[in-house]
Amino acid sequence: MEYLQLLDRLQKSGYQYHIYGNKQLNPELFHVRILTDSQHARTASTLYLAPAQLLPDPGISQPVIIFSAGQRTDTQAEAYADSQFQIVFFNTEITEGAFLNLLLDCLTEIQQISAGMHLLVNALFSGNGLQYLVDTASGLFGNPIYVIDLQHKYLAISAGIVPDNIFFQEEHSAGYISTAGIQYILKHRLDEKIRQCGNALYHYNELVEKSMLIDVIEIQGIEVGHVMMLECEQTFRDFEQEFFHRFSKLISMELQKDTTFKRNKGVMYSYFLADLIRHPAKNTQDIRKRLKTMGYQLKETFYIIAIPSLGYSSSDLKVEVILERLRYILSGNIYVIYENTIVFLLSRDMNQHLSGYEMQQLETYLFANDLKAGVSNFFQNLEDTPRFYEQAVSSVLLGLKLNAPASIYYYKDYYLYQMLESYEKENSKIRYLIQPGLMKLYLYDKEHGTDFINTMTEFLKHPGQPSTIAQNLHIHKNTLLYRMGKVKQITGCEFLEGEEYMNYNLSMMIMKYLHMI
Repeated sequence: MEYLQLLDRLQKSGYQYHIYGNKQLNPELFHVRILTDSQHARTASTLYLAPAQLLPDPGISQPVIIFSAGQRTDTQAEAYADSQFQIVFFNTEITEGAFLNLLLDCLTEIQQISAGMHLLVNALFSGNGLQYLVDTASGLFGNPIYVIDLQHKYLAISAGIVPDNIFFQEEHSAGYISTAGIQYILKHRLDEKIRQCGNALYHYNELVEKSMLIDVIEIQGIEVGHVMMLECEQTFRDFEQEFFHRFSKLISMELQKDTTFKRNKGVMYSYFLADLIRHPAKNTQDIRKRLKTMGYQLKETFYIIAIPSLGYSSSDLKVEVILERLRYILSGNIYVIYENTIVFLLSRDMNQHLSGYEMQQLETYLFANDLKAGVSNFFQNLEDTPRFYEQAVSSVLLGLKLNAPASIYYYKDYYLYQMLESYEKENSKIRYLIQPGLMKLYLYDKEHGTDFINTMTEFLKHPGQPSTIAQNLHIHKNTLLYRMGKVKQITGCEFLEGEEYMNYNLSMMIMKYLHMI
């Protein structure tokens, strides 16, 4: 039993005290004894109870602790001010027998908590995760336990004990607190009361007609969720509130292992987006309803903007600092740090594209801080979020692989490169897919030191625009005509049909992908 813990328990029970002597003592106490004429205070691990007339000489050197209840004189208090041991005088009038029983009760309770905490700490460090910790605690408390994030999503529900209550059974199956439950929480200002309590909050829930203990889960001082226990199978014991409060601290420690919680602590809607990416088969209707209940109205179409770790590896900024700035640039959108990737879900009406101002601000910030972001194609079904998340991430990886000089990579510009990447994984000889005429032109440049490939690139980029092509190449139009004549001669292609343009464009992309050009 920790001594300071005992003092705190006594004070909360209404027993006020004054400490004299050595105030630095905080021993682990195992026994309680009443001092008598024939017994002396000698053992540091024993708490001694003594009437005023049997207090020891102030000069003894043993670092023991003595409780004394009843009347004391000012002379006594002063005499023990500099003692090596500690005397605690209690103001409350109480008989020795009653005081001893009180201390033994406190000792028993604290030992029960200590034994339970030992089991819970072992569960925490077992590496078996949140569910195992919650199940272990539920077995100790004898009641069902629930862990909920700030979006009212159940992170863990203890196994085995299911309340015989339709309300809870429906929530179990949905995985979220119901709309009626959220309205009850708001009406009774439970979140506010829990924060102000400083301990586990005892509350009688009229909705389920049962008492509950509810406590805050915090990560580095920031609230990320709540843990609650229902008085369902076992009646709450006197020390349950303190025990449950300590258990909530272990839940906080467990959640710190989850990078999603650690990096998105206290961020509204973050876990919904993480959930969408992590569980593609999830019933998204529940998420839509939940977001609407919480005041976030989804639009018709969505985009994903992502900055994977490679997108910020060259920057001096920490990922949390980057996110903090981006949430202002892309305000009003759901965001999360998921597996070291900054992810934004942008929700838009069908004809409302990404705002030019948003993208200009984003590009300016990214460029200034050597950051790279990817933008997915638009989509309409939340179930497809993981696929379009991969699009946004892939566009950055491909853009970097191709050394593209940009801060924002749009998947629409890189999807063919991803097809090549997939083909390359199955068959490494994608070089053999290059159109023979273009390969001849490439080899001709190598042999003769010419740059017809560059001319070809501009020709394919701006078909039917000789003035633009010549201007981009910084040559006269007549020079361009000469060069294109040579290109057609070497490749054996007149470029009269759309299919020829398509074939040569694809081959040019393969060359670029292989860093041949």
